[in-house]
Amino acid sequence: MKKTIYIPLLICISLVYNACNSNASADEPIGKHTFELLQKLDTISSADFGNYFISLEELREFVKDTTIEENFRNAMTKMSKEKYKKGLLQSYEMLKESGERQQINWANITYEEYAFQLRLDNGVTFNDGYLLFTHNAKKYMAKVVSFEYEEKQRLFILSNFELAQ
Repeated sequence: MKKTIYIPLLICISLVYNACNSNASADEPIGKHTFELLQKLDTISSADFGNYFISLEELREFVKDTTIEENFRNAMTKMSKEKYKKGLLQSYEMLKESGERQQINWANITYEEYAFQLRLDNGVTFNDGYLLFTHNAKKYMAKVVSFEYEEKQRLFILSNFELAQ
């Protein structure tokens, strides 16, 4: 009787474990993509920095999907190019300034891991993730928000990094 219970339980656990691992590995490229961006932060221009993110035009195309809630759709369609570029520039400058303050040589950072969880908001399934990297034996964490566009995870938000505990 006990074997009859354990076998289905083990199969169920195995399926859940494999599903979780396949999800993480499928979205790992956004972690690597973001890490590559950070590695180039000392040498990349603000315009090139913006190229790592989903463009405003792509966002506007994305929100045409009927499952996207109206408030998110309106926010993206009404946003000016200048405001979108200003947000990317602020992110760029914030990362550069924090890197200087922490004396980080971006070319010498080491990738640790990318972990995320799914969040449904306004009809969009976001990947709320954390990119962990090290520099001079200190571990840092940067918040990454992405979502799938044309069957590929696209970087939407890269927040400032902080010392990981």
